[in-house]
Amino acid sequence: MFHFAGGSTEGTIPHPTNTQISKVQFSPDDNSQLLAVSSWEGTVRIYHFPAGPVTALEKRVYTHAKPVLACTFFTKNDIASGGLDNLIKTYNMETGIECVLGHHEAPVRCLEYCKEHNLVASGGWDSAVMLWDARSKSSAGFGNNGDKVYAMDVRGNRILVGTKDRKIIVWDVRNLGEPEQIRDSPLKFQTRAVKCFPTGEAFVVASIEGRVAVEYFDMSAEVQKNKYAFKCHREKDESGTEMIYPVNCIDFHPIHNTFVTGGSDALVNIWDPCIMSVSFNATGTQLAIAASYMNELKERPNPEPESTVVVRKITDVEARPK
Repeated sequence: MFHFAGGSTEGTIPHPTNTQISKVQFSPDDNSQLLAVSSWEGTVRIYHFPAGPVTALEKRVYTHAKPVLACTFFTKNDIASGGLDNLIKTYNMETGIECVLGHHEAPVRCLEYCKEHNLVASGGWDSAVMLWDARSKSSAGFGNNGDKVYAMDVRGNRILVGTKDRKIIVWDVRNLGEPEQIRDSPLKFQTRAVKCFPTGEAFVVASIEGRVAVEYFDMSAEVQKNKYAFKCHREKDESGTEMIYPVNCIDFHPIHNTFVTGGSDALVNIWDPCIMSVSFNATGTQLAIAASYMNELKERPNPEPESTVVVRKITDVEARPK
């Protein structure tokens, strides 16, 4: 749940409020101060912060023919995006040139940058995980997950995938012939997000049932004793009934290794939008939070809550482990 107090340390991005946001992603460059925002209206908008969060300006925008579900920077000036048009596009901030990098046989659900190998990883509803060399605009690997990819992350040599059938699949970037690991999710309900620890020894899984699990890659009994799960993004209504909300996104602070989760209980009012995506910048001094209504209520609210992107300055006191 988002508990930061408002003030001069945060600013609302001038993003259209009538479009659902799918992902926010900071540039990996420490100094570029760029944020990409993909949306269900088929756009990817890039914002620049010349003097902190309150000075956000729209710098670039490009489009897909259908909703965009994922985006990622793969250099400080280059972005990859994909969605319901099955395409993976790249866009260069300096030239404004966009290209088709590749495609899936079904919508592209996830995109992540593999820094160690300078490759873009994609996961789709065609069950595929694929690697792309953006320099040569060619495929660099293919793996079959056996079901739709719902969540994905990349860290070091590993690609971590969460599938529709609640499998957690670990791939080695250097060899997509066979998965390194296949295991059942520790959570009983649909996977919404996965994220590797920055240190690489563990990962986090989040589900639609308001639970988060911390799991370890090392399958030895000694290491597996350290895994755990906990409930979150829940509250009780006036009758005492527990309201359970999906956990939609996870991100780690790059310095302190603490992690944040965003869920559909983002605000006290049930009609308010949920936290759809979060992203720390490269130095951990700013956190981007995207809120959008996700059609999760039986009756559509009228008026529908506006979509917003807020960027907040993060202090060491807020981010350090408690």
